[in-house]
Amino acid sequence: MPWQLTGTVGRIGSLTIGEALARKQVELDSEGRAWLDPAQPDPSLSTLWPHIEPLLRTDAPNWLILPYSERNQADWWQARAGHAAEVLFGRASAALALRQMGRLGVAGRLIAADAPMHQALPVQAVMAVDMTPAEQGLVFELTELDGRLDGKTDVGALIALGQDVTRRPEALFCPGNSGDDVERLLPFLGQLGEWAGPDVRWEFPEAPLGYLGVVGSLYTWAWIEAGYRLGDYRDPLVLLEMDKSPLVGLVVVRHEGDSGGRNLLT
Repeated sequence: MPWQLTGTVGRIGSLTIGEALARKQVELDSEGRAWLDPAQPDPSLSTLWPHIEPLLRTDAPNWLILPYSERNQADWWQARAGHAAEVLFGRASAALALRQMGRLGVAGRLIAADAPMHQALPVQAVMAVDMTPAEQGLVFELTELDGRLDGKTDVGALIALGQDVTRRPEALFCPGNSGDDVERLLPFLGQLGEWAGPDVRWEFPEAPLGYLGVVGSLYTWAWIEAGYRLGDYRDPLVLLEMDKSPLVGLVVVRHEGDSGGRNLLT
């Protein structure tokens, strides 16, 4: 089933999502982080909730993706957002959200927010994307998650599943703003096969924006949608969803049909 990104909303530091996709320079602090509002925040349990609550849709399912560190506060989040959203933790859970959305087959919203958790520090980034079933658009060929919490995640097994779908993707999308974010991939380089070949680009779309965490996943989807729409990508792509959690996600996506030059940025 093809899906179209029918809208994006949010901010990355001082930038709107549109400005971030256009590679406008974001203001970073000395530690390489961007703030939505550098003013002193209210040191409540979570500085994220006031940014998330207005994004919850009442006319469609919501998936709320939070940093894995918030898993310790799952009851708190479930009490506030559980009535309106499926609450997930860790960047890899974006793959799970896409799978659940695909099974439902109805329009939905993915929301992600990242900040230093439970500290009197500002929010770094918040973003939501709307996805709608369509006759043409993004087709998710594979949405896999290795969710073992003991840390014994088998990245090699995920790679093998992905290679069964596409032997030579056009590009491999990696998380974060440096190669350190995919260091867990290093023991499995020998299993990458043609994915590590000269014809496959490795891309870090969020690299110029500082550390985005779970928001980086949704930013990458907006980047990919724009790339297909503008003709930068034509063949299947592979996304690795990794962060500091023990979970790893892998998505294989292709584009079907002509997106018609839409501009989804709001």
